[in-house]
Amino acid sequence: MRRLLVLSSSAAIALAVAPARAVDLPRALGDPIRLDVTETSVVAQRFDAREGESPPDHGYGAWLNRLNAALRWREWTLGVRLDSSLYWRRPDGRGDIDPAQHDNVALDGLSRFRDAVYPAKLWATYQTRELEVTVGDAYVQFGRGLVLSMRKIDELGIDNTVRGGKLTWQKDPFAVTLVAGLANPSRVDEATGRALFLPARGAVDPNPSPVFGSDRIVGAELQAGRGLPVVLTTHVVRLTRCAPYRYDAAGHVVDGAFDAPVGSCAPGDTAAWLATLPNSNPILNASEVTVAGQGVEIPSLGGHGTIYLEAAAQHRHVDTDPLEPHANGNALYGSFSADAGPVTNTVEVKSYRNFYALAGAVDVSRAAAFNNIAYSTPPTAEAITQDSELGFFNACVDGGRLRTDVRVSPTLLVYGTAAYFHTKSEITGGGCDAHGNTVTSSKDADAVHDDVWDGTSGIEWRFDRDRSYLYASSGARDDRKATGEPFYRELHTEYALSKHIAGPYSIELSGRHRLRREENLNARNGLGSEEPWREGEHYTALKIAPRWVLTQGIEYTTLAGLPTLYVNGALLYRFSGGSNVKVLAGQQRGGLKCVSGVCKVFPPFEGVRAEVTLRF
Repeated sequence: MRRLLVLSSSAAIALAVAPARAVDLPRALGDPIRLDVTETSVVAQRFDAREGESPPDHGYGAWLNRLNAALRWREWTLGVRLDSSLYWRRPDGRGDIDPAQHDNVALDGLSRFRDAVYPAKLWATYQTRELEVTVGDAYVQFGRGLVLSMRKIDELGIDNTVRGGKLTWQKDPFAVTLVAGLANPSRVDEATGRALFLPARGAVDPNPSPVFGSDRIVGAELQAGRGLPVVLTTHVVRLTRCAPYRYDAAGHVVDGAFDAPVGSCAPGDTAAWLATLPNSNPILNASEVTVAGQGVEIPSLGGHGTIYLEAAAQHRHVDTDPLEPHANGNALYGSFSADAGPVTNTVEVKSYRNFYALAGAVDVSRAAAFNNIAYSTPPTAEAITQDSELGFFNACVDGGRLRTDVRVSPTLLVYGTAAYFHTKSEITGGGCDAHGNTVTSSKDADAVHDDVWDGTSGIEWRFDRDRSYLYASSGARDDRKATGEPFYRELHTEYALSKHIAGPYSIELSGRHRLRREENLNARNGLGSEEPWREGEHYTALKIAPRWVLTQGIEYTTLAGLPTLYVNGALLYRFSGGSNVKVLAGQQRGGLKCVSGVCKVFPPFEGVRAEVTLRF
């Protein structure tokens, strides 16, 4: 296995240093055929765990490869993405694991570190100016994501498509989008080695249960007014949960390759599957969810502003509790932007009640790395990197944010933001009614309601004839219970300074530093009370355009139970326009990372990681 890894890695590097060449294909009916190929290969060896870290999450090695190919002719595109994974030095075969934990590690390993080759994405598309038809995997988003959002977020390693059919027709002033199929997220998590395949059979679990279901999605969007002063958009989506496999009379999975290739919607199979999911999210246990929304947009207010408003309603049906009194939710989101001279104001508001993102049917008790799989993304009305909306903050909340930009000069922008939110679901971990438990008094409400104030100020400055820049900001967040007790507090500062030196050389300093405090977190010395902690990172990079970037990083945290300091170095080399190699050696701090309301917990990394991307 190690020999295979070495040979494959050597081949990838040999290809990387060779000049990229497109494949010459013969013409068909007088028109050229173009083949676009992108391959990304990641090889990583993690060091053993440091003090405070879990040995089973460290010390292993991995090779992941993603091969994308798209064949284009006239209006047609045929595409495939073939993913593969290979692991070595797995925890269940190492001597550094506590023997008393052997069964737990072996059980955990049944759904991790799976050697596999599988077609992650398959599609065929016919596209003209007015019509697009896709059979296979397709990305789709309705409106601002309240109703449906199936997309790719590279920063989080998320790639979520609908595998079935998608049709889009547009001819102003109308547009129609229809989509139907199975939810198809990426099945392997690079950061943890976790996989969504059926866990392997083993002595500790001879009859494993699936960790991911068969979610069926049907949706439609109708838009009227394209190119006119007012645009109206109506969209509706229905999510149906089905079992990924059939179950036999003993309740065991029937996992024959062709037994139920797209899962089973038989009531008994669906009930058996849903019964295995934890009761942690009202959406997760619903067998059917329907969401409908209406959007109104004014694209131009005399050339000095825009208005967007979207309302949505959600109904959840739970087979085991069909009369659940809080099965309905609603949402209202709006944004307004206006400029006058050098000043631009942008306001975002939201009001959600028992309204949840369409969570994928993942058994998060065994595959927590995939708890961010969702088929909709209600806007947060906050910065896209905001990671302090704790619990189910966004399920029941009212509030908004104002951002004011002032263009002081063509090269200098100063801005400030101010936000206020009243959330009823951050502490309870559920909706406005705490998973159906009605709040009966103001005292009860004070215990679970939060008032959140958030403010940031910053600058964006370009100088040296746009060859240098400084982006810097700082701010604070205060999250208090309605009783006045602090729940979460934060002070933060961020910066990115790039200074051109001479010729192709420039140096960049970037970082983020935070002082944080959260209820019931970071208790020290057995005192049982939380203390503030500091965390952050600083990176120094030398850039030699257009080929080289050499980086040295320092990350830190004073959170109890974790190593304090993380040091790393990295190198990026670009062979050509879209081909490059990245190498990272050292340590990186783990934690929560968010992009546009989608969040993911990353474990700490210690080791060496190389990534080669080739584009032909």
